[in-house]
Amino acid sequence: MRKRSLTARLALAFALIAGLTFSGVGIYLYGSLASQIIDRDDAELLRKAARAQQELAELRSSPTENRWEEVLGVVKGNEEFGIRILDARGVQLAAAGANYGIKPIGGGAYAKVPDAAGSIQAWSTPSDMPVRMTTIKASVSGEASPVVVELYQVASSRVSLLRDYRWKLFIAVLLGTVGAGGLGYAALRAGMAPLRSIAAGTASVTFTSGALPVDPSRLPAELDDLARALQRMIDRLRERYDRLSQFSADLAHDFRTPITNLLGQTQVALSSDRSIEEYQSLLVSNVEEYERLSRMIENMLFLARADNARVAILATELDLREELHRQADYFESLAEARQITIQVNAQGKVFADPTLFRRALSNLLSNAIRYANEGTRVTVHGRHTGGVAQVKVENVGPGIAPEHLSLLFDRFFRADPARANSGESSGIGLAIVKTIMDLHHGAVSVRSVLNATTSFQLEFPDNRTIPHT
Repeated sequence: MRKRSLTARLALAFALIAGLTFSGVGIYLYGSLASQIIDRDDAELLRKAARAQQELAELRSSPTENRWEEVLGVVKGNEEFGIRILDARGVQLAAAGANYGIKPIGGGAYAKVPDAAGSIQAWSTPSDMPVRMTTIKASVSGEASPVVVELYQVASSRVSLLRDYRWKLFIAVLLGTVGAGGLGYAALRAGMAPLRSIAAGTASVTFTSGALPVDPSRLPAELDDLARALQRMIDRLRERYDRLSQFSADLAHDFRTPITNLLGQTQVALSSDRSIEEYQSLLVSNVEEYERLSRMIENMLFLARADNARVAILATELDLREELHRQADYFESLAEARQITIQVNAQGKVFADPTLFRRALSNLLSNAIRYANEGTRVTVHGRHTGGVAQVKVENVGPGIAPEHLSLLFDRFFRADPARANSGESSGIGLAIVKTIMDLHHGAVSVRSVLNATTSFQLEFPDNRTIPHT
């Protein structure tokens, strides 16, 4: 099912709003016009009533058939108006003009011309024509009893005028709504052109051309943030792609070295008869390579599980002094082989997963001993302050170049090119440390001075809500 475009939906909403607005204005104008016409007709009705009253006051004796001619003449020339003259008993004496149809039961108040707006009655004929009437009592010259004059209007012209006006308003509202919708659609489509440019430009982006081919400075201000966010996303994806490509190349290289060693040594051993001791030596060497491969695979699986949030965090409170001394004792023999001493200065607690904490500290101590100058000292500090447990591992050695500091925690990165092919390091130890700290919502940092001190610091927050994933 094809989705309706945003432009069409906005244009439809714009047309609906315009239609409602035009309808409201039309209803207001129609009501105003109808009210003004009724007020005008009522004023005319009252003027005729005043004139009829004046004619009755000036009436003179005349033959019966012509006696009321002057009074009835107030409605002549307009077919909508009518007049009836009744005596005190309600007997019709004379009438002229339009027929108002059936008068409703119950009369209204008598008008006091000229202020008689409140005495006007209104009803409709059987054919739904509105009627408005005013009734007055007037004295006739020479007669003792007054007469009743009913002056009324059957507003057929008003009905016809308002009916035509309603149709014109309806057509105007319809045309205005359609026009507003069409113009809105055209304007919105033109306004959406930069979005289509961004979409077309994004579709053409590849990892070899990672720049969004749309200049943000030429876009409307509302789309500038979107374009810049897309460019940052493309930059991140390109960076991830480059890192993945480098990761794949390094992974292939690091696996190739032990496999090549295993294959070469085995082929040489099989090329001629060997003694039992030589075969045993070969197997011992092969076991070392297998162990190296196993550690690499284990580390790779750990990083993969961590990237997919599949590493369980079982955090608990640990004693810093006890944990740091335990790791120092474990690496004591390796340090003595290089005449390096390990000094521990620690106190306080740390809230962390025991296995992951020891793994991170083990990686740092292993690197510190490997790269420290012979005869120097590796110092391990631990303390708890300000709601954060800090662990710092320091050594004295060649140091790390400033341009390499930001890359140390990338996978398979080796700051020392001379050790790129070394079997001592896989290049993912510090990446594992960074991952462990991320799992604990902590941080790892490094400071180094060339040919002087290098220190790595771990910060574990007292976060008792670390998720147990």
